[in-house]
Amino acid sequence: MSTQGSGSPLNRRRFLQRSLALGAGVAGLELLAACGGTSSSSTTVTATVNTLPPSTNPGAVYVFNQVVKDFEQAYPHEHIVGKNDPYDPTTYFAKLAANQLEDGVQSYFTEPPLLIARHAVADITSLARSWPSFKDYIPSIASIVTRGDRVYGIPVNGYVLGIFYNRKLFQGAGLDPDKPPTTWEEFRGYARQLTSSKVAGFAETSTANQGGWHFTNWMYTAGGDLESADGTKALFNSTQGVSVLNFLKAMRFTDRSMTQQQLLTQADTLQLLATGKVAMVVMAPDQLNALQAQYQANLKDFGIGPMPQNGGNAALTGGNLWVFNPKSAPEVIKAAFDYVIYSNFNLEVVERSLAQQAAAGQAVGAPTAVLFQGAFQQQLSALYRKYATVPLENYTAFMNAQLQLRPEPRNQTQKMYAALDPVMQAILTDPKADPETLLNQAAHQFQQILDQSSAS
Repeated sequence: MSTQGSGSPLNRRRFLQRSLALGAGVAGLELLAACGGTSSSSTTVTATVNTLPPSTNPGAVYVFNQVVKDFEQAYPHEHIVGKNDPYDPTTYFAKLAANQLEDGVQSYFTEPPLLIARHAVADITSLARSWPSFKDYIPSIASIVTRGDRVYGIPVNGYVLGIFYNRKLFQGAGLDPDKPPTTWEEFRGYARQLTSSKVAGFAETSTANQGGWHFTNWMYTAGGDLESADGTKALFNSTQGVSVLNFLKAMRFTDRSMTQQQLLTQADTLQLLATGKVAMVVMAPDQLNALQAQYQANLKDFGIGPMPQNGGNAALTGGNLWVFNPKSAPEVIKAAFDYVIYSNFNLEVVERSLAQQAAAGQAVGAPTAVLFQGAFQQQLSALYRKYATVPLENYTAFMNAQLQLRPEPRNQTQKMYAALDPVMQAILTDPKADPETLLNQAAHQFQQILDQSSAS
């Protein structure tokens, strides 16, 4: 769940590349410094980061360990401690207030407007401007983390939502696995055809703000908007919004092509796909590694298609970025910043990490975002292609799709998603739920949040 800050659509061919974004994180080392930023009495500075991989993914942990080891050799006076503490917008401010926030935090593209407005991230202008490649960011990417001439973060990777599908189930249902559905009508027909007594054609999320996230994606495929351009007015109670909900409601209760189990998260739908209980889900390509590592899935059995369209010719794009704890000491922020740049954009480290990921059985080469322009991006792309391990031929339709890439709404995004989750839950659990009424209620609720935001 993340946002392009410019508000302007990006060209898909420019945006997509065959690459695997390098995760940033560190080894499971003993916690030597309290969160919130400290430096030791010696010359060594310790910085904490929140991207230690889960122990359920030992290959990723191994790669992170290696990256940290190499970093600390290159920067002998800077020490990195990792925590498996993924960004959570509902706890970020409380952790900051309680001095429990890591020094470097990987977050979403959606978050800088609120974090900057509440002075909850460090101004890293001097550090960012001293990094030669910062000037090479595509302007719409750089704008996500800048306000005026000040810089508050480092974008590291991006994604586009599409349809993950089980190619074997496609073949079993008489569908061509190289031709995923491209329209709502085709998608609904495919889901019906794929549904059996043991398999649901489609599963959708509706909790943990992911219902609102995916509703936004479906809205873009219908040509709808969620907020006004200035972010002051809720617009999702529209004809397009009603059409999205009627579409999902028909699949759930008329076609019975969706799971009976509801209130799902992305982790749930990925598991259902991996275990062959669902044929199609909405997902971002960065989940290929989890599909393989957590469920031992053979990636050759799965394909990725573009979002089916109903007049919008668009799909949602987002990504991840790093922000830094404003309470941390300057030298601690510098250590965390150095680690982020080293682990994500040092070309020697990138190549070594990609080789390690490939050797460790990680999914390397999933389609992801182009962040830079010019020679630096070309060098990055060449490395990702060199070490790709995923079956790129299964993603041809996704990578060749000519869709407009639309960022997430930028004002109070997570609260908007929270307001839309109950709407999605009602539509997927109650055959009598009325889309227009639900959307009007949610829009009224969210408009109050926008009004309060404008007044503060």
